Amino acid sequence: MPERYLINSILRACNILKSFSRGKGTFKISELAQQLHLDRSTTYRILLSLEKSGLVEKNENTGEYALGVGAFEIGSAYLRRADLVQIAKPIMSDLALKVQETVHLAILSDTEILYLDKIDSPRTLGVMSKIGQRAPVYCTALGKALLAFQEEQERSRIIKAIKFKAFTPHTITSKSRLIKELKEVRKQGYALDYREIEEEVECIAAPIRNYLGDVIASISISGPQRKIHTPLEKKFVGHVLEAAALISSKMGYMENTIGKDSRA
Repeated sequence: MPERYLINSILRACNILKSFSRGKGTFKISELAQQLHLDRSTTYRILLSLEKSGLVEKNENTGEYALGVGAFEIGSAYLRRADLVQIAKPIMSDLALKVQETVHLAILSDTEILYLDKIDSPRTLGVMSKIGQRAPVYCTALGKALLAFQEEQERSRIIKAIKFKAFTPHTITSKSRLIKELKEVRKQGYALDYREIEEEVECIAAPIRNYLGDVIASISISGPQRKIHTPLEKKFVGHVLEAAALISSKMGYMENTIGKDSRA
């Protein structure tokens, strides 16, 4: 995209809005200015405009800003897209009960995944995660299930942009190893996270497709229960694949969609 077409003030406003999705969620003008390397007056003018549009709200007592109703309306509209969350919710609940694990639904966001929904494990022990939270694409089963089925050009672009970091001794830390694993994911139709981002957590994920056959999301089971490299692995994988297939079918996907299952 040619840089000359970009509008800096809009980019700055977007960066301010994104800041509220991380950390504490409320900021003073000085905090945002420092965090985003903007001068205070520029930050103030942008916040005034965002407040006018309802995207942020100011607490007159503390002087802090937070996301407004307008941001919620935009976010809600996004989540209503194709009713993915609504369609997936009961299937996720059934899966959580069946496997006694935490179930996640996620989408791809460049080199990260974004958690759209979560069903907590029926057991006491679960996985510490939140809807709206992000995680690396390269060391999560959800991320690998999403990345593996992108068009080759887009997949290569994302892999090139990844900054690898080892979270555990099992974390993938090289492009060559990731490419090899993604090839295996495409071959078998599901992805694994063998304690790659949390030492005591194993995950199994499968892609979700829309009516065109495009992979638009992924679903996973996560938890401390030993699943991978055990006699139960095949059973767990089957449950996840079944849930992903059911959601995909409700999104209009048909098994004989041409050209989507064999991306190189």
